[in-house]
Amino acid sequence: MYIDAKKFDYSKFSYSYAERLVERDKDVARESYRKWINEAVDGIVDRQWEVIDVGAIEQVGDFVKLLKEAEFTYSLGAYTSAIALVGVCSEDICRFFATSAGHNLDGQNQHSRVNTLLRLGVISQNTSDKFHIIRQLRNDCLHYNAGFKQKDSSALKIDALTALNSLKEIYANLAGVVDYNTVDPSRVLTMIDVITREAGSNQPGALGVNEAVARMRNVFGGVFGFDLSMNHRNPIYKTSLYRVEEIDTDMKPSEMTLRDMTNGLVVIVDISDAEIAAIEKERILEGDVVAATVMSVPDDLEITGTWRLWSTIRKMG
Repeated sequence: MYIDAKKFDYSKFSYSYAERLVERDKDVARESYRKWINEAVDGIVDRQWEVIDVGAIEQVGDFVKLLKEAEFTYSLGAYTSAIALVGVCSEDICRFFATSAGHNLDGQNQHSRVNTLLRLGVISQNTSDKFHIIRQLRNDCLHYNAGFKQKDSSALKIDALTALNSLKEIYANLAGVVDYNTVDPSRVLTMIDVITREAGSNQPGALGVNEAVARMRNVFGGVFGFDLSMNHRNPIYKTSLYRVEEIDTDMKPSEMTLRDMTNGLVVIVDISDAEIAAIEKERILEGDVVAATVMSVPDDLEITGTWRLWSTIRKMG
């Protein structure tokens, strides 16, 4: 039995306050979803960790949107939907790289297209095998045959993860992955910009600032071999000579940008009204060299976040 009764039909009743009742019902539904998310979040994150990371890939197409949506759908445990999305994405990736190699194979079905690319030497036997595995899983799913219907959640999970990880491997092999060992710093800045824009978008699974910080930390570790996480929550103190790059009192909170004279690294420090007054009393201006101790308490990822002045800042010279 399929019972589709998510919403109460207030049109059958002569309530003058029906709009308020609809909003009340929505509030109840919101609370139900919050409860479900809280109970499901461990499984969602565990499934995200089952999906392989392939690094940074510069060559993209419209199929990337489907790939990201398939990853998000899998993390939610919607395995049938994930298989279907991976199947469609796989076909678009195949057409994309066929066209990139100078072959218009849009008129062929996926089975023939993959075999043609293999015969032409555009893809390897291993890539061909992965394409066909995904194609078969997708066909079974979309045709919803008897064998597919008999699969339980565990079997569907295996199929979905096999299809998703196979597709990511195909994409990485065909497009090539950015080599973190030789990447130019300017490209790292481009990668960070992409991460920031994606995390703040409305794409499925975009989680905002926290996600951006985590992904930037992961990329930084891959490129520079350095873990930005302190791996503890103890306050971090840094005493040094700094050059004042900028003092910005127009924003809230006010900020001062300091460049460490020992290593050239920049730290942005939040400054209070009392600290601004002390800076003005010391006649500290942009370009001056100062002595100071700055402090930060690591965040949930144990990365230093907001920096504050820990000692009185003093002008040198």
